[in-house]
Formats: sequence, structure tokens, C-alpha cells
Amino acid sequence: MSKNIKRNTSIHMMTVAYIRLFMSIFVLITFVVVTTVSYELFKSRVSDADRIISSLNKSDIDSDFDWSHWKTNSTIDTTNTFVVVKRSGDTFYSSGTKNFLAKSKHSIIVLGISKIEDGNFYFYKTKKYQKIQYAVYLGLNEVFTTIVTVLISLLFILTIIFIGSLWFITRLAKKLSMPLHDLSISMEKLNIQKDIDAQFPEVIDPAEVFILSNTLKTWLTNFQKQNQREKEFFVNASHELKTPLAGFQGNLDLIKRRGKQHPEIVQPALNALSKESKRMQRLVTYLLEIARSENDITEKKTTFSAQDIVTRVTFDFLEDFKSKIQVRVQTDFNIFGSYDEMQQVLRILLDNAKKYSRDTSEILIVIEDGSIAIIDEGQGISDADKPHIFDRFYRGDKARSNVQGNGLGLSLALQFTNKNNAALSVSDNIPQGTIFTIIFSEN
Repeated sequence: MSKNIKRNTSIHMMTVAYIRLFMSIFVLITFVVVTTVSYELFKSRVSDADRIISSLNKSDIDSDFDWSHWKTNSTIDTTNTFVVVKRSGDTFYSSGTKNFLAKSKHSIIVLGISKIEDGNFYFYKTKKYQKIQYAVYLGLNEVFTTIVTVLISLLFILTIIFIGSLWFITRLAKKLSMPLHDLSISMEKLNIQKDIDAQFPEVIDPAEVFILSNTLKTWLTNFQKQNQREKEFFVNASHELKTPLAGFQGNLDLIKRRGKQHPEIVQPALNALSKESKRMQRLVTYLLEIARSENDITEKKTTFSAQDIVTRVTFDFLEDFKSKIQVRVQTDFNIFGSYDEMQQVLRILLDNAKKYSRDTSEILIVIEDGSIAIIDEGQGISDADKPHIFDRFYRGDKARSNVQGNGLGLSLALQFTNKNNAALSVSDNIPQGTIFTIIFSEN
């Protein structure tokens, strides 16, 4: 069901967010401007009414002549203004007021604003000075016309701003989202086409997408390298397995064809079969250990002493190979890690030292505070080979390649030391030989 859900693009989301924001600002500005203008205009009409009443109070209104004289001297526009003056029982009307009052019925709405039957609005105010009472009607049509004009002008201006801003926001959203869109397309192609050699587009801005692009590029590069390593691993593993299997088949065919007529060849063939069997067993063991390590299968970690594990591995090694090994304990220390994995590391390093040393040479193991060094007097490792000896299936120069092996031991040893918070380094033993040093962290 989730596949049928329509997902909004960032352009759509930014545009909708902008429209909502602008509409909120639009309503707020319109309300503030119209309210402010209305208030100021209404305030002006109130002031006009007060001035008219004040002006009338200074005049003596007893006849039409007095009204004309007041109107002539007044600075107020009385075209749409009607005044009633009551004094000592007499009532005086400004020009047109009687007809105005006779024609229309007035109803007060709010704050002195009255509405008459013809739909016009007036501001009505009364005031009394001593025995004289004044009533003023001021037309509000001009006020409403001004408010409507301001509102229309405001709507027009804000609409132009909205259209221009919407165009700008849309372009900006497209510009900002385009790099992310290109990355998404590249990822989709990578997912659908399974093309691990694909490349991500170059991105400079914005910074967040630039960081994402670099992260994805790093991930893709590592993925491509890992894929290449896996291909090489399977090719090399197949090649390494093919060699002992070919040896098996060759010796078995030899025994079948000539074993009865030549019994003397049977034992050498069986010895060769045993040798190839051990080689295959070692190779399969290494492959299984590498798979376990890469699948993050963690062995139980305990605390044990460096001298104890070296003594155990040395004893087993001497049982198998009868080599000359000397252990020198300068400072014993405790190790927290996998006992089995560290045994495997020491076994690989001792096996490597034996293979590349003379039968008469001695292997020295030095235990110092925080490190275990395996020192041999063998062929040594060239400077050109040192950076690659921990690579899988790497066999080094011809002199070292002549020694039987599969190039997996040191790679596995490095993996196990890293898993146990240790480091593995190689250096030259002066005047001849190699030193492998396992350095354990304080933790």
C-alpha cells in the first residue's frame, strides 16, 4: 500500500509552505492597514464634529443668515454635513437638514455611526454647552470610499508581490532541490540497474547536499572496492583450492594406474596426498575464519596473561614442527580479548616465521609490557612487499613465493588483532630476518 502513496517533492512542499506563509502575512497586513486607516479616518471625522460644534458655539445662530455667515467663515467642508441647534425651546437647522431628517430614518449602529434608509452612513454626535444643544451628522461615504481604495490598492500590490515571489521561490526551490534530485536519480539507477560502476554527479551547493554527495561517493567507492575484493577473493580462493585438488586427483590417478605394478610409488603418493590434504585443510580453515570475522561473529572475550597464551601456543607448535623457539619474558601483562583468536594470530605468525627461516635458525618470542614480538632470522621482507603483506592472497617476491602458502594467514592475523583492540606491525630484524609485533591497547 505504501507504494501507492503519492510523495510530495521538495519543490511542492516549499511552494505550499510559502503560499501558506504569504497568505498569513497577506491577511495580517490587510487587517492592520485597513484597521489603521479606518481608525485614523474615523478619528478625523470625530475631530471634524468637535470642531464644527466648537465653531457653532462661538457663533450666534438665530436665522438662515447666521447659518450662511457661519458656513462662509468655517474651514470645514459642510457639503455632506447636517447640524441641528436647540436653544431656549427654539430649533435651528442648517441648510438641507430638515429635508435630510424628514426623508431618512436613522439607526445608530456603533460608536455614533448611524445608517439611513438609502444605505448611506453618517457619524452622529451631540454635545451641550450650557442651554444650547448641538447635533451633528457627518457623511462617512468618503471614508468608506478611501478605505475601499486603500484595500484595492493593497490587494493589487500584494498580488503582484505574491506572483513575483512565487516565481522566485519556485526557481529557488528547483535550484536547491535539483542536486538532490540528481543524486536520487543516480541512486535509483544504481538500485534498479545494479550498476555498481555508476558515478554520482558533481555537487557544489548547497553545503548539505555537497556533504551528502561526498558521503555517498565515499560509500560507493568503498562498495566498489569491496566488490572488487570479493571478486578477487573468490577467484583466488578458487585457484588456491584447485591446486590441492589437482594434486589429489593426480596422485590418486597415479596409484590407480601404476600402484599394483609399482608398489614403491604408493607411499610417496600417499605422503603427497597427506601434504595436499593439510594444505587444503589450512586453506578452508582460513576461509571460514575470514568469513566469520567479516560477518562480525564475535568470540567470547576473557582476561588472560600474555605469558600463558604464548606458552600454550609455543607448546602446541613445538609438538607439530619440532622447531627451535625461545621465549623471553621481560614484563608479563594481562590481555582482554578472545583467547582462541589470539592463539590463531600467534600460530599464524610462528608458522610464517618457520616457513621463511632455515631449519637450524631460532625463533624468538619477546613479551614486554603491552606487546608480543615474534622475531625470526629468515629471508626478511622487502620494502616493496611490506605495504602488501596483509593483503589477501599476496605472495610477495619470487623468493618468498617459492615457499608453500596461500597468502591468507597474515590477512587473517591482522583481522583478529584489530578485532581484539590490538595492532600488528612488521619491521626488519637486523642483520637478517623479520619482526612481527602485536601491540595491545591499554584497555
